[in-house]
Amino acid sequence: RTPILFVQGTRDTLCPLDLLEKVRSEMTAENFVHLVEGGDHSLIVGKKQLKAAHETQDEVNQRVLTAIAEFVQRLYGRFSAA
Repeated sequence: RTPILFVQGTRDTLCPLDLLEKVRSEMTAENFVHLVEGGDHSLIVGKKQLKAAHETQDEVNQRVLTAIAEFVQRLYGRFSAA
């Protein structure tokens, strides 16, 4: 089975975290989640929260891209060693 990475905003009303966790617990494939604190379904963080955290949406997006790249790199390492 292919491992799966979910990238999820903590304010996602279309797929609340409790629903995602239920789905993840029922999956047979290895799966991981990267949470975007304050992110909605599109991973957009509210302006007030960004200001309070002293960060920009670009910085949030960069962390998401880094998480995805690290996940892919781990998979590549697994499969290239096989």
